[in-house]
Amino acid sequence: MARNSIAANLLMFILLGGGIWSAVVMQKEVFPQFQLDVVEVEVAYPGAAPSEVEQGILRPIEEAVRGVEGIRELISEAREGRGEVLIELVAGQNRMKALQDIDQAISRIRTFPDQIEQPEVSLQTRQQEVMLVALYGPIDVWELRKLAEQLRDQLQSHEKITQVELRRVPQYVTHIEIPRQRLREYGLTLSEVANIIRTNSQDVAAGSVQTSAGEILLRVKGRKQWADEFAKIEIVAGQDGPLVTLGDIASIRDGFEEIGFHSQFSQTPAVELNVYRVGSQSPIEIAAAVEETMQDFETILPPGVKWRIDNNNAEEFKRRLGL
Repeated sequence: MARNSIAANLLMFILLGGGIWSAVVMQKEVFPQFQLDVVEVEVAYPGAAPSEVEQGILRPIEEAVRGVEGIRELISEAREGRGEVLIELVAGQNRMKALQDIDQAISRIRTFPDQIEQPEVSLQTRQQEVMLVALYGPIDVWELRKLAEQLRDQLQSHEKITQVELRRVPQYVTHIEIPRQRLREYGLTLSEVANIIRTNSQDVAAGSVQTSAGEILLRVKGRKQWADEFAKIEIVAGQDGPLVTLGDIASIRDGFEEIGFHSQFSQTPAVELNVYRVGSQSPIEIAAAVEETMQDFETILPPGVKWRIDNNNAEEFKRRLGL
């Protein structure tokens, strides 16, 4: 009997020790992590009605990808100025190969309207959001966005934080206004000037150029150029006459696209930043790192600008650990 009692106690301690060890080393998540087998195709068609988006974008894409192996279902949506196609893959399909095949199929389409932007083809992923940080206050939206970008960089410089994304922020645009008289003076059209800008800009190739009523509107991604750099673009070569730059004939200003930006908190402009966990990162450690960073960042905030944390999944994780 004594031997059995000792063995039972030993087994109990082994199981207890194993449980403690598992609790320490086990990857801690608020929700299970998994991958989505969905390819997303987005195409901007500025100024187009939903019916034009359906005819000019969605139907050609649906026809082009129909022959790609491993597609389970297509879901298309046409909106004002934009079309989206979600392509669900068969379970177990090679996701990267399917992404490449779909991208190549779309690149072969020759019937797209000239006004569309470059189609964006990407693999959807399930991001693990830890929390949302909001900056808000009675300051200019331009300054608020720059402040949010500064905060994003400071958060990502912390060793515990890997991924932070701006959310609900207005997009940068550059407005270029050229009087008709100036165009006539140099024998130019607005479209010709837009093409010169497109050819000479390192940014515009990844964005879009629109022309209307004497104005050129530039939407770009990964912006490296601002109004003063665009002003230096040569419009008329100076071989037999004076060199004419864009700044000589146009009024150029940087700004934001106002459409679609309505984020406010306490009736003041607001910008949000999503903080995500990557791989085996702990949501509790990330939350602590955010709090630490925000305490430092708070000291440089302009008067009236405040911050708050919402959707704190680290708190939910702590609650579940306590169950």
